Amino acid sequence: MMHSYDEVVKECTKLGRSNEVETIGLSKYGNKILLVSVGNGDKPVLVVCRQHGNEPTATEAMLEYMEEIEKQPIGDKIRLFVIPVANPDGAKIYEYLCKNNRTSLLTSYAARSGRPYLGDINRDHKKRKTPEAQAIFNTVKRVQPKLILDLHNFFPAYRYFIFQNTLYNFCPACSLHAKIKPEIRRIYYQLCKVSIEAVKQAGGNPAKINGLWPGLDGRLTAVNEKILETYYPLYYDIPALTLEALGGFNMCSKRINVGKRLHKAAVHAILEAFASM
Repeated sequence: MMHSYDEVVKECTKLGRSNEVETIGLSKYGNKILLVSVGNGDKPVLVVCRQHGNEPTATEAMLEYMEEIEKQPIGDKIRLFVIPVANPDGAKIYEYLCKNNRTSLLTSYAARSGRPYLGDINRDHKKRKTPEAQAIFNTVKRVQPKLILDLHNFFPAYRYFIFQNTLYNFCPACSLHAKIKPEIRRIYYQLCKVSIEAVKQAGGNPAKINGLWPGLDGRLTAVNEKILETYYPLYYDIPALTLEALGGFNMCSKRINVGKRLHKAAVHAILEAFASM
């Protein structure tokens, strides 16, 4: 099951009975960007879901996890801040495509940014021309997280497409930028390794760190200062990592449950490990 944007807002409102829910900004087309905070710990962690509208499993995973965390010991160690839909415009486009059976690699790409050909939120963290990237920045400045997790989906890599099979269903990624402080790099690299082990235990088949997109594209992405996983470690000394799980693009329901399960397992293991650091 994939929640619509309006259903996500309703679910977050229900969570608000025992937790804090607030609007941190409006998208280009006036949709609310929500922030939900759960847990009572003294280590703030920010989880950003769905910067790309056609990548839904992070939202589904965190809707479930936010209900569960306060019943677990980790809720007393971590203060979790979640942006369940960072790109509501793209999410609503994707919802329309799925509802009307119009998904394809090309059409769902239009939902990636919500504004086709006019930019990508996750390539806008340095200049912040989009209101969505600005909302994330404002939230980081205000809540001052000690760790940021950026959750994404991926489509089978091109070199596996010819075989109609995906070799991996999960991959953690982190910045290779040489100017990030070594102690910050050690933290997020260690947490990437934690996520790999958690995904294996959950029955997934994870790639090595930064192993999803090999070659020149991968090397360029790993040092791009416009991307969340590089921008905040480089300029604000906040460890950040990306968690990619299978389940986005034109696979509206077939692989959503896999991606949701692996995202939940990875996030929980990372929070447990980070709480002990």
